[in-house]
Amino acid sequence: MLQPRKKLSKRDIKEDPLVTAYGNAQRWFQNHSKVINIAVIAVIAISVLSVLMARSKRQAELRAEGQLGIVEQYYHFGQYDHAINELTRIINTFSGTRAAGKAAFFAANAYFELHDYDNAERYFRLYADDYGQIDFFTSSSLAGIAACLEHRADDAGAADFYEKAARKFPKLYLAPYQLKNAARCYTKIGQLHKAKALYELIHDKYQDTPVARETEILMGLVS
Repeated sequence: MLQPRKKLSKRDIKEDPLVTAYGNAQRWFQNHSKVINIAVIAVIAISVLSVLMARSKRQAELRAEGQLGIVEQYYHFGQYDHAINELTRIINTFSGTRAAGKAAFFAANAYFELHDYDNAERYFRLYADDYGQIDFFTSSSLAGIAACLEHRADDAGAADFYEKAARKFPKLYLAPYQLKNAARCYTKIGQLHKAKALYELIHDKYQDTPVARETEILMGLVS
């Protein structure tokens, strides 16, 4: 036989754990509703701001790339002074974009062609230190710094940067040529053991390259 269902008293309802928890939660939300609303608004604002910033960066990148494409024509036709003016404008206007990094690399090469090795080194360093998204450009920038130092008769510094460029990007086809340049600079300052070690590295690791065949003769000169 079914037992009659017990009627819950107000005290029983009040002592029910679920009811108590719900009541506590409700009171907590009422007491902190202002803080919660501010937090929610802040999260939404940050999300919207992030989307807007990402969109703005994409638009800046597209504008910079478009302008860079035009300026590159001046560079390739040897109009280096005009190219430098436009390239530095892109660097300053669109700082932090991939296109600004490319502009820094081209500006460095343009200055180098004009034999302005101080500014060439400055922009090679700008690319290597602040951008460096493209391995080929980074490797070439490090070697560019080395070439600028070599033109100023800092053969020790040049050797260091040529070697750094090769060791940082050993799989690039530039690597054995950069090692050869480093070895040449070490030879000029009398560090023949370092030069020989690099020639041996070229001979062993890059034996299928044209540079490797030259090292057999060069090793004899530093032994």
